[in-house]
Amino acid sequence: MRGQVMNGARLVRLCSVLALAIAEILSADRAKAQCHAANSEDISGRGDIATLPTPLKDRLVELANRPHTYPPIQIFAEADGASQLFQYYLLDTKGFEPNVFTTIFKGVNDHVQLTVTGANCGLETIGAVRVVLEPKPGLPTDPNNPRAFIDVFTDIDPICHQQRKRLV
Repeated sequence: MRGQVMNGARLVRLCSVLALAIAEILSADRAKAQCHAANSEDISGRGDIATLPTPLKDRLVELANRPHTYPPIQIFAEADGASQLFQYYLLDTKGFEPNVFTTIFKGVNDHVQLTVTGANCGLETIGAVRVVLEPKPGLPTDPNNPRAFIDVFTDIDPICHQQRKRLV
């Protein structure tokens, strides 16, 4: 009798392990499909993007062509006049000193996904920040004036191609 109870417990454990394994395989396949599904959205002619400096425009178009929930934020003039771009920043994970978050080190972290890209299908994070002045009535139109109305638009996409660099 004791042998039958033991075999029953083993069967339950085996079924549990199989159920978890199958669920993991299915979710991994689903996640892989989502990682490689790309949106194709041409925003290059959009009014707030068409006249931007080339590096910024290229980055925003690149962001729009990746899988995303929302395309790069559209800047609407909240005042009668057009918003005035006066600063922008292009963001990425390149140029950092090699560390365990950005680089695979043999024998240290070669068995895990890089933290900086782990949630992103192993792909590099990129982004753009646009800083604009809204020329609102009665407020200064000089971005250096602390009373000026400044908007900051940040678009960050953690899905981009990155080659994994191994250090031996």
